[in-house]
Amino acid sequence: MTRPEEIESLSSKWAWTLASGCLTLLLAVVAFFLPDIDLAPQGGLVGWLLVLAGVPELIFGLRRASDDIGKAAIGSGLLTAAAGVLFINNPMLGYFPVASLVTAWLFLRGAWVFAMGLRARSHDLGPWLVISGAADVLLGFALLAGLQFSTLVVTLFGPTPEVVAKFAMILAASFLFTGMAQVAIGLLQRRRSGHAA
Repeated sequence: MTRPEEIESLSSKWAWTLASGCLTLLLAVVAFFLPDIDLAPQGGLVGWLLVLAGVPELIFGLRRASDDIGKAAIGSGLLTAAAGVLFINNPMLGYFPVASLVTAWLFLRGAWVFAMGLRARSHDLGPWLVISGAADVLLGFALLAGLQFSTLVVTLFGPTPEVVAKFAMILAASFLFTGMAQVAIGLLQRRRSGHAA
């Protein structure tokens, strides 16, 4: 049951949540086409993608900071934006430092969001956090597993389109799950605030 004060809060915040999710979905598309944009992703480009994903998520969290969902978004947005700033400040990082740091980001962000989703399990929005966090942890494992093979390939041949494409797909999938969770949360907020779905 949604309390009246929560309805008032949701009515002023659902649009931002939805916009943040749509922006993150757009970034998933950009990340998917990363191999076409940059054959060997450098830190600067990946950094801007992370900042553009993290800042709206952070704002979404700050606007909703009173509950576990807001706290999850604050922590996740801070981790994402901080990783982005690290890359922007080191724009010439090569493929392996970028892939290694993105792997760490996926594990940290995923574990945080997953834990906050478990705390919010009594809330009907909590499962979206659990799904998003679990997806990032699994993507982190996928990237980590691929790093061993990628090390050999890149050492012998340089960053190949296949290696870069796998990295781009994992980054795009992370943005996709985050964006879908934010859009779902925004639509639920909109419905609860009394707007027509």
